Amino acid sequence: MFGPATIVADSASLNEARLRSERFRILVLLGLFIALSILAAIRLVIPNPWQGDAPQLALIVLLIMVALEAGMLRQVRCAIARGKTVPRGLWFAMTIIESALPAAILLIIIDFTALSPYLMLLSPFTFVFFLVTILSTLHLDPQLSRASGVIGGLSYAGLLIHVLVEHHHDAADLEFIHPQPMYWFAAFLIIVGGFLAAFVAKQLRIHVEAALHEQEMRQAKEQMEHDLEIARTIQQGLLPEHPPEIEGFSIAGWSRPADQTGGDYYDWISLENGQFVFSLADVTGHGIGPAIVTAVCRAYARASVGADHELHAVITRINTMLYEDTPSDRFITFVLGWLTPEEHMLNMLSAGHGPILMYESGTRSVRHIRAQGIPLGMLPDYEFEQPLRIAMEPGDTLILVSDGFFEWAIEGGEQYGVDRLEAAILDSAHRTPAEIIEHLESSVSEFVGSTPQPDDMTAVILQRHRS
Repeated sequence: MFGPATIVADSASLNEARLRSERFRILVLLGLFIALSILAAIRLVIPNPWQGDAPQLALIVLLIMVALEAGMLRQVRCAIARGKTVPRGLWFAMTIIESALPAAILLIIIDFTALSPYLMLLSPFTFVFFLVTILSTLHLDPQLSRASGVIGGLSYAGLLIHVLVEHHHDAADLEFIHPQPMYWFAAFLIIVGGFLAAFVAKQLRIHVEAALHEQEMRQAKEQMEHDLEIARTIQQGLLPEHPPEIEGFSIAGWSRPADQTGGDYYDWISLENGQFVFSLADVTGHGIGPAIVTAVCRAYARASVGADHELHAVITRINTMLYEDTPSDRFITFVLGWLTPEEHMLNMLSAGHGPILMYESGTRSVRHIRAQGIPLGMLPDYEFEQPLRIAMEPGDTLILVSDGFFEWAIEGGEQYGVDRLEAAILDSAHRTPAEIIEHLESSVSEFVGSTPQPDDMTAVILQRHRS
């Protein structure tokens, strides 16, 4: 369950979490030591006959501890601000001092007051040993928690030996004396408390690491989604904003990626000599990788059209550059059309893209046009066939779509298919190119229902005016 959290075991975020936990622990100890210092100061101002020099000595020890903890607090705050760590040796040193402090205060009370040492050994003050050990879990370090319990237990045992050797009980102590094993058992409990605290510290660290890992994954996902949204914006910005005005013709384009970014694109360029060039490409796959390839393909196509006005040479040039610059597992189906409006003549070459459909108004039928070569980027020296020359009659409509239209399947596996696509074209052939695209998209959506879109969908439709 928590295995992946080890990824952040030494990360900056875990270090910061530990330092913030340490800061809280130190603040609690500072509050405790200041409260005890105030109590010792009150005893100096309002003395009791039994207290002797204990308040003065305890106050000195406590003020030293306040100074040490304040210094550690400053170290921790600086480390948080600078993104650094506090030396591990310093934590061990402070753990030794903090864990032995309750025994030191008890030693002062036992040796410098008139109170019974046996009373003090099992007094409520001994809970300070456990309090220090419990707070050690905030180190998020099982070794330090274990050390806190062991040092606290050994210091208590040393104090017990001191009492047994140096303080012989008298009649006044009889009512406070318990069987000796009880005192040893108290030392044992303090040590056991350290091991329990170590277990708790380990569990706390595991959960903190898991939470940090989840947070880092969530932040990484949000950043990726942000980057993808930027990429989508850029990619959508590369598509033509408005259809151009072409004498005697209308054209429309549309694209919807399956992910935030897609592997399809369409483009068109109006040349200075009055000719009009348009293209549609479909890169294998969808997502950020194919989106980058489409941007490269678009750039190569525009550069090649500007450098050479011969369609076959343009396709050959694009294929060579894509083979050299794109991964071997990526290839692009691509169709390029070159329209001479005044002659109503379309030159077209398809590199592996199909089906290409032509609605012929004279026969009111849809004709399939095959590809003239393999997809781009597969072979460097491939020889494509010569472009097709198509004389477009009034009402003729060229339909270019990516396979995202006809390969979209419902849950049972049945695809929308080319037959349904042809039927939708026949139903809408009297409409404008933009309306035909809208009808095709609506027909596909009606067929697939709520089935998620599996692939990018792109369409370009060119139509000669009827009059």
